[in-house]
Amino acid sequence: MMRYSSFSLCALTALSGLSIGHAQESSVKELQMDSVLKTVQLLPASVTAAQFPDRAPFATQQITSEMLEQRDGSLDLPFLLRYTPSLVVTSDAGAGIGYTSLRIRGSDQSHINVTINGIPLNDAESHQVYWVDLPDLSSSVDGLQVQRGVGSSSNGPGAFGATIALNTLSFDREPQGKMVLSAGSFGSARSMVKWSSGRVGDGFYIEGRASRVVSNGFVDRATSDLSSMQLGLGYLWDSGHLTYTAMLGHERTYQAWYGVPQIAINGTEAEILDWANSSYEYGYGTDTERIEDLIDRRERHNYYRYQDEVDDYRQDHHQLHLAQELGAWDLGLTAHYTAGSGFYEQFKPGADLALYGVADLVIGDSTIESGDVIRRRWLDNDFQGVVLNAQRSWERLSMQWGGGAFDYEGAHFGTPLWMQHASNTTYGSRYYDNIGKKTDRYGFAGFVSDWAEGRVRSQVELQARQVAYSIVGTDNDQTKLAVDDRLFFLNPKVGIDWLMSPESRFFGSIAQGNREPVRTDYIDRVAGSQPLPESMTDWELGWEHDGANWSLQAVAFYMDYRNQLVLTGALNDTGSPIQQNVDRSHRAGVEWMSAWHPKDGLSWQGTATGSVNRIESFSETLYDYAEGFEPVVAVDHGTTDIGFSPNLTASSVAACRFWDRSTSEGRTTATLEWAARYVGKQYLDNTSNDRRSLEAYAVNDLRLQWSWERPTGTRLTLNAFLRNALNTAYSANGWTYSYLYGGVDAVTTENYVYPQAGRNGMFSVEVSF
Repeated sequence: MMRYSSFSLCALTALSGLSIGHAQESSVKELQMDSVLKTVQLLPASVTAAQFPDRAPFATQQITSEMLEQRDGSLDLPFLLRYTPSLVVTSDAGAGIGYTSLRIRGSDQSHINVTINGIPLNDAESHQVYWVDLPDLSSSVDGLQVQRGVGSSSNGPGAFGATIALNTLSFDREPQGKMVLSAGSFGSARSMVKWSSGRVGDGFYIEGRASRVVSNGFVDRATSDLSSMQLGLGYLWDSGHLTYTAMLGHERTYQAWYGVPQIAINGTEAEILDWANSSYEYGYGTDTERIEDLIDRRERHNYYRYQDEVDDYRQDHHQLHLAQELGAWDLGLTAHYTAGSGFYEQFKPGADLALYGVADLVIGDSTIESGDVIRRRWLDNDFQGVVLNAQRSWERLSMQWGGGAFDYEGAHFGTPLWMQHASNTTYGSRYYDNIGKKTDRYGFAGFVSDWAEGRVRSQVELQARQVAYSIVGTDNDQTKLAVDDRLFFLNPKVGIDWLMSPESRFFGSIAQGNREPVRTDYIDRVAGSQPLPESMTDWELGWEHDGANWSLQAVAFYMDYRNQLVLTGALNDTGSPIQQNVDRSHRAGVEWMSAWHPKDGLSWQGTATGSVNRIESFSETLYDYAEGFEPVVAVDHGTTDIGFSPNLTASSVAACRFWDRSTSEGRTTATLEWAARYVGKQYLDNTSNDRRSLEAYAVNDLRLQWSWERPTGTRLTLNAFLRNALNTAYSANGWTYSYLYGGVDAVTTENYVYPQAGRNGMFSVEVSF
């Protein structure tokens, strides 16, 4: 916790065709109660404010719950989205369970605005999204929208790379249930049960889900034990509805955060030994047992060996949504509360005992100043707020406005559990303690107008946002913290959509996004300096076409940054790496999506993104450890590539339903799917140095599905997943650090990577009724 079958024919068409850019325009008026539908869509104004409406002039993709069900639900949500455009996923444990993350257009999760029912999921201080806190979230998601680029300027913090808007508020009209059991490689297993009462009486409904996912991980000891529950209650009346939803999650994962030395992947035993003897970062050269494990396990090596080197965290989400039709207005009010609490435990050899309040221990002529320590670093936080939205439509004009207020308070503190030398320490007492507080106030207005008999649609949005952030107390290195920053942002957006024909449309937009620095930017800065907020202007042009049996979307984008925060190699006064603002940088590229279904039962969808990602003038900072971190050397690299931003990504999903038989006993189908994805070379930092990079990789997955559905609606589904079928060896993420030892000609670079699992499988049994 570093915080503290195949797609069906119609599903493929919707995923990659015109409906990629279309989100359903929903209000209370549009509750779908027709008897032929199995579900009722509950999308109050707080939800629609986080999703783009139909014909919005932005790059979007709508993904339904049926599409998510075709993926392997034992994996975290980022891995279920891995075939969407411009998206790269990685897993610390290597198996897609536990700590996972995604990037869109090269932007990490701290630059992606994620909402659940219109409420931000991003951590208020780090802006990160910890999917591990809500395991098996996909089983509760009724649909989601991925918005690439600046994203929605309505609810929550401004997004830079994308917005992922999740909806869990739909419910089944009729009583239903589902059970899933899965088991596979690395001791991975999933059990899930969910049920729904359907609509009862005058309009009540209740639904629930319970899940557990466990895995030993591809990386040694990178275990995960994850559990979650979801509860939904609701009442509907003619002009509105009231819903309560609770999502409760608990995770306990063994740490695999530091990765594996890159040399261990392909290096010889002699090369690994030579590297270990000179390694500065970890000091492998003094630990024979650890070196032997590195040589023996290679990509499955885990630096951590202490048995309780774990992350243990619980997070509970509570939301209350009220939607009411009042005359011509659709009104929405949402109140939410999120409580999180947990720790990660660490064994620290040779720690400076003064940091833990231990007085020097004098034995004879010797003074003991260091020793082994077991500690816990805690985060206990509360996040609450309210959101108000309203929308109204006239003949040629529609309007939406609203606002929100969010308050966050997070206590960061540490406690020692055991010490090798503890002359005056009380175990359980706090050796550091600080509190971060954040208030977020925003308001927005949006207008959509139709012209030329509805063929041309213009859209204008403006969000005003005020953020206040403060930190008071001591950090884990005993540094006094005193942060107090207040920022105000205006995020305008304008776009136009032209419906050239019933099959084709053209769209374009210009949008401004602003983002405040995160917690580490404030507390790890150089003394006397202040990080600046990031700003970005996003230009998008797109074309969509929907033919009889094929569809296409093409989007060109240019994302122009001011003061982007990036790692430069600089360290603060205590030796921690810091991000610094770079004056100018940009991302420019073209995204392509297409789907083709030549006949019933045979389908294909593909995506590809080509991009150029540049910092216009980058200077690297290096320190000479032989001279006590002096002198500091600045290396000017000129124009460089932005780290973790591949120039090419692509995916392909082909499916064939090779068996389809119907009898009086029911219908049986069998589908084979081949899915592939490609990610180009990624640089580990911003120097465009090939020695600090991840090689390009291609991964192929297979899925075989057999399904039997009875006329009563009961369905039995068997899935066999074979991931990385060609056993490709690759790493999707990593980090690097370079330093001098004896002058500018003695540069040492250490790369650490996160290897992903080779060939592995999962088998699942699903019963729906």
